[in-house]
Amino acid sequence: MFHDREKAPMAATGAAELRVDARDNRDRIVTVASDAFAELGTGISMTELAKRAGVGVATLFRRFPTKEALIDAVFSTSVARWHGRLGEAMAEPHAWGALRTIVEEIAAEQARHPACADMLVTSFLHGDGYVAERRSIEAGFSELIRRAQADHQVVADLEWRDFTLLMEANAGVVMAAEGDAADASGRLTNRLLDAFERQAPQP
Repeated sequence: MFHDREKAPMAATGAAELRVDARDNRDRIVTVASDAFAELGTGISMTELAKRAGVGVATLFRRFPTKEALIDAVFSTSVARWHGRLGEAMAEPHAWGALRTIVEEIAAEQARHPACADMLVTSFLHGDGYVAERRSIEAGFSELIRRAQADHQVVADLEWRDFTLLMEANAGVVMAAEGDAADASGRLTNRLLDAFERQAPQP
């Protein structure tokens, strides 16, 4: 009986180690895939992705049965990061500066990842897969907009929809850009954000 009690913790520890290893493998694959998609686009093969991640092809397909599933995992990581940044922004005293920074970061990520630009529109803004996240981010944006309006930093009729239109327009620019997508994206984003700001009255 004593011998059996000694073996149980060892088995549990081994299972925990396997779960940690599996999670680490998954996280590494997602990180590598994100970098690879930014560098080479989503046309890169799963075999090459497995090689870059240092895992076997069978392991890659066990974690992500299709490339679409891997792309979705990469995008989900971005959504989680945006949600975290929004939480940080809510604690900052200058609402418009914090909100503008988040939008610039999202637009820049769209420019680096055309697949992200497409999924932000098709999956996040208009799809069925990120309903809770979209509602939470919309609520955060709306609160920051309200605070910025109370501080007379932005136009009085600014709303969440204006930011969704900005993101959709930016996605179109990124997908159509033949040259420097980052430059085109940054130019569009800054022009539109400037338009959102409340202009000081002219003397």
